Amino acid sequence: MFILSGCYNNSHIRTSKILEEGEKATSFNGSLNIAPEGNLGYISPSENYSYNYYWNNGSYQGLSVNTGLAGLRGEMSILKGYKNSEAGLSGGVGVGGGSPFAWHVGLEYKKYINSKNRRPFKAGINIELNKNVEIGTAIHSIQSIKTTTSKKNPFYGGLHSIFTYGSQEPERYQGASYNFLMKGVGITLGIENFSSIFSLFGMNTSTTLQIDASLLSSKFLNLKGVYDISVAEKYPTISASLGFNFFNTSLKKGNQLTPLPRPKINPVLEFDPESGDPIKKPPSGLEFNPETGIPIKKKSSGVEFDPETGEPVFDKNQNKNRRY
Repeated sequence: MFILSGCYNNSHIRTSKILEEGEKATSFNGSLNIAPEGNLGYISPSENYSYNYYWNNGSYQGLSVNTGLAGLRGEMSILKGYKNSEAGLSGGVGVGGGSPFAWHVGLEYKKYINSKNRRPFKAGINIELNKNVEIGTAIHSIQSIKTTTSKKNPFYGGLHSIFTYGSQEPERYQGASYNFLMKGVGITLGIENFSSIFSLFGMNTSTTLQIDASLLSSKFLNLKGVYDISVAEKYPTISASLGFNFFNTSLKKGNQLTPLPRPKINPVLEFDPESGDPIKKPPSGLEFNPETGIPIKKKSSGVEFDPETGEPVFDKNQNKNRRY
């Protein structure tokens, strides 16, 4: 039977959209780890105290062994796009992992691969410092490669690897302490929807839903004050995550530096002094008969027309010089 809020975290949910250079994405995410067991195993610090054991399914078991990573967590992250890459930071709090409260801070970097193609990839690393107030400290990293999303391609998927190293010295273990190393691989599937209620207010947002499934192996080192320890060598785990992403770019792209088009200037109008009506100027080279309103055509040969008869008028000097 699966127990909610396990003692590990294998999810890393962010926007899968390619960020333009200078573009920022602020995300609010939540994830829930689902594991077959709520802890990695059991530890007995001493054989002399019976209260180190408790009855479970017909046998005595010791105190639970946990990683200290919150299985139920919420976080905020800020990413900024650079040329063919993105980088950012994150932080959050959670519960589970053997303690009612844990916090983490992290850095991340992703490189865009085949960015000129229709479906580029994001490949990178996210590394966190996890602090569990009752158990200890752990360094947790997730390396991943995923496909990217757009309005036309909302689905994405990829592969990830996990590496976690921690040092635990719980007070309830009566002086017992240990270091642990966990590593594994897994797959990621998700969908990113770029339509939301925030779009009605002109905001550029997306909503991401993601599932991560991983198979981990554990190893315990530097055991001190430990009488007996029993842990699972293989640890399968699944996480479900939900994220809301807010981009600082507007929904409609536009170059705000592009100048406005030059306004059309109306030609200077002249008005009839008697009627006050505007006088329409004809195109250059045309004149109109003031009585008929018919345009008077001028010939390049210099021939003029009589405005009354419309017949050509020849220059008398030209007629004198003309020979017949």
